[in-house]
Amino acid sequence: MRGLLQGNSNFQATRHLDVRNVVAVRTGKVTTTHLSGYVPVLILLIASVAASQTASDFSARYGYPEVERFVVQPGITMTASYAEDRSVCEMVIEPQHSIHKPADEAKSMPADAVSEMIDELVPRSQRGILLDHMIESMGAQELQVAIYQNVTINRLFSRNLPANHDLTRATVVREDSACNSALAPRDFVPTIELRAADLHARYGDPDAERFAVHPGITLMVPYGADQAACQMVIEPTHSIILHAEPALYMRPEAVNKIIDEILPAADRGQPLLNLVTKSGCNDYELIEYQNITVSRFRHNCQPPTLEIEGTATVTRKSPSCGGDGN
Repeated sequence: MRGLLQGNSNFQATRHLDVRNVVAVRTGKVTTTHLSGYVPVLILLIASVAASQTASDFSARYGYPEVERFVVQPGITMTASYAEDRSVCEMVIEPQHSIHKPADEAKSMPADAVSEMIDELVPRSQRGILLDHMIESMGAQELQVAIYQNVTINRLFSRNLPANHDLTRATVVREDSACNSALAPRDFVPTIELRAADLHARYGDPDAERFAVHPGITLMVPYGADQAACQMVIEPTHSIILHAEPALYMRPEAVNKIIDEILPAADRGQPLLNLVTKSGCNDYELIEYQNITVSRFRHNCQPPTLEIEGTATVTRKSPSCGGDGN
């Protein structure tokens, strides 16, 4: 979204300060309004805290999460997606990063440690026969693909990084009937035994979960040190594995309903600021309340479609959530 703020010198920014009905409007650049006379009011407002929501609260409303992320080693996470029976179908192992930021290409993992992790999760005896093995070089990047009867394993290396610490991402995709209903069980092919309960037993509680909250819409929730939700990201449903796919959008009324479900107006506190930034046919809205901040991106470039909402994020104001490390 930063590009929306910086990439167009002709954007319009509208700021509404809902304290004592003060309104500031600027066109061409965002300006800052100082309200030193209102400091005592703001201090009193901040004393109220939004009701915290935990994984149990989300599960009670939306059922089991379809995706979970675990910290498997210091600085390394594993994100897993599940079938309806809680079988693990896809896994992404990568250096730890915020859910809002793409993986940093300068970060890497020890290849041997990741290979050992994959061997523990999907032992060679469960993979079936090795059908193909490919290596593709793209400049400093090298992609290794191993295709077995039951699973495909990809490893992406950056060869300009130190040897044996140059693995930037690994993915594991199951190809058996548990994760692909179009496939019938195959005789004489080993069975992969890996379910959500196995990951919890091995790695403990996840640090982030994703729930299906509406047809075609998910809610991604990273948790803070107090095990309460720090951010709630509403976005179109997509695979946890990176693919070249067209951008997807949601209906604003569906997003409004989800925001009202996860954080009713009464829990948000006093509205403090509403900032709308326009860049071409894109809108970026930032609404700040006493207890939370809501950011929303809308793409209005393809009328008359009703799906214009890109991503909406609700961020809780809490010391336990720290910075943007989730």
